Amino acid sequence: MPYKELIKNFDNIRMYMRDFFVYGFRTRESYAKKSLRSYDNEKRRIQSYLGDLLSFKQTESGKKIFISLDGKSVSRNPLYKAFKVKSFTSKDISLYFIVMDILKSGGSYSLTDILNKIDSDYLSYFSKPLLFDESTLRKKLKEYEAVGLIKSKKSAKKLEYSLVNDDIEAKDYKDVIRFFTEENILGVIGSYIEDKFENADEYISFKNRYIMNAYDTEVVFEILRAIKNENKVKIQTFASSKQREYIPLKLYVSKQGGRNYLMCKGMEDNRFYSIRTDYIKSVSQGLKANDFSIVKMRFEDISRHIWGVSYSECRLEHFEMDIYVGKGEEYIVSRLEREKRCGKVTKLDEETYRFSVDLYDSYELVPWIRTFFGRIKRLKCSNRMVSDQIKFDIVKMSKQYGEENGF
Repeated sequence: MPYKELIKNFDNIRMYMRDFFVYGFRTRESYAKKSLRSYDNEKRRIQSYLGDLLSFKQTESGKKIFISLDGKSVSRNPLYKAFKVKSFTSKDISLYFIVMDILKSGGSYSLTDILNKIDSDYLSYFSKPLLFDESTLRKKLKEYEAVGLIKSKKSAKKLEYSLVNDDIEAKDYKDVIRFFTEENILGVIGSYIEDKFENADEYISFKNRYIMNAYDTEVVFEILRAIKNENKVKIQTFASSKQREYIPLKLYVSKQGGRNYLMCKGMEDNRFYSIRTDYIKSVSQGLKANDFSIVKMRFEDISRHIWGVSYSECRLEHFEMDIYVGKGEEYIVSRLEREKRCGKVTKLDEETYRFSVDLYDSYELVPWIRTFFGRIKRLKCSNRMVSDQIKFDIVKMSKQYGEENGF
């Protein structure tokens, strides 16, 4: 198969880009499910989008390809380029421009009107014109309407089509669009809008950027659409060949790592789950969930006792931590209040504040607790694994740094 930059759908590119960016440890021979030729073609495509951002390292097991970039060194997410290279036929592109040219007058036209104008005003000038039948035109008009290019209204028992008039001047919102493009989980929409602008000087930079969310745009869109319509979804993950049905409830975005998680309820076992969106291979819309509001209320109750996304409705675990706050260190109190999430901060005395919380999985607290080492005066948790882990970390740190720092 000859190499072509354009693609028919995003699925294959998403799989390879995901592996290259998230993992970056597979060799050419380790892609057992695909032929070596397919691997080479997909790698060339990605390289044409990303250029020098696609790197490799030579190991004993072979050459390993990975995507490497410093998030602070690029102001625009380069992964959006992969969405803009969809293949099309000569009929697709010809019909698109012809229909847009017909509708640009501002009038409304029926299917028959458009078909007649195509024959008389466009195809009649060619000796061997492309031919468009009524079925093809109807299908394309439906596609254009689905993506918001045109609109339809019923008149005298037939549909009439016209262009969508957007009264908003996008250029007046360039700053908002720029920020949305890089920060929102559906930022690729902003990227398409920005393609219409002239290149301008870059003046927005980002301290923390999680560009890999671009991989999951189509998955996230289907999830949000299902939540809005209160539909069930059928999900297949990369780790399974079986589709499972869920009621999608919320999307959580990690501030630490930028990962997106779908919070949902499984229909097979009536349990609540959190599923990383980059683990999801495909999502399809299901039937309306008649008990959506009841399930959502149940999840809202549970979410009051979830620190991150881990959940086990066995029993609540109580956690307490007393923190030393010296004179002039009010910023520590501000930080506790800002980061407490579902916990509670109480002042015990002039130099001691207590953070307390009841969670289904208190082990998720451990990374956050470590940031207070040196200030912890007392720590208590009903889950002994948490207490033991913190003690182990302190002893390990003491052995590593204690001798030279007088620990």
